[in-house]
Amino acid sequence: MKNLYVNGCSFTAGHVLKEEESWPYLLAKKLNLNLIKHARNGQSFDSIFLNTISHLSELDPKDTLVVIGTTWSTRFSVLYDDLTINLTPGDYQKKKKKHFHDKLGGKDRIGSPYSLEKINYNDIKEKYYENGKIDLPTEEKIKFDEVLTQANRYYNTLFKYDDNFFKNQHLKLISKVVSLQCFLEHKNFKFRFVDFENVLQPSVEGLRKWEEFSIHKLIEDKNFVYLKRFWKSHPNSEDCIKISEAVYDSINR
Repeated sequence: MKNLYVNGCSFTAGHVLKEEESWPYLLAKKLNLNLIKHARNGQSFDSIFLNTISHLSELDPKDTLVVIGTTWSTRFSVLYDDLTINLTPGDYQKKKKKHFHDKLGGKDRIGSPYSLEKINYNDIKEKYYENGKIDLPTEEKIKFDEVLTQANRYYNTLFKYDDNFFKNQHLKLISKVVSLQCFLEHKNFKFRFVDFENVLQPSVEGLRKWEEFSIHKLIEDKNFVYLKRFWKSHPNSEDCIKISEAVYDSINR
């Protein structure tokens, strides 16, 4: 085994922590593996699903351990140009949002299914802003904002009128988890999912228990590390030590 491939949202990326404090970094160090981390703050499972399968097509299952952090079911992904851009409730609950600078400017906000290489943010600034200045959008940035504005309106309307919104999105999340699990098994990757109370213990008001979905029977507990909340907002450096130890123990049991 040579590589540790990790994907997920900010709970996996480390949010505002230093790289060496994040639990994927600590886990890779424990396992003495090269870390390939594509976790992104605010990432949806749609994006995790697409990017993970695309990235792993470039890696050998014999040399790669895969660890996937789950995320919230009410996040969505837009595949535009060569990027996956994620929309969260904080976006689509604001019906009139028209500018999406926040999706391009922050570190670890966007991903891409097209390459294992890290995204070059300087290239993005040159493409979407004249001289890299946020107040000078290029024609490409205007198109980018229009696409996300329309996507945002769609999800706002869905959120507003679908009485089964939370149930439907949670079913979609579990379906993607099961599909990714099947892909990893089929390709003979050794893997674990790390669940931050998203699949087993959904915390959004109105969600039904996941056991009510028949598809849950396809989830194999042996491949999951279920974590009960011991952090506040996001895992801090001490929490990440605990998470890395829990995942390490699961891999080596």
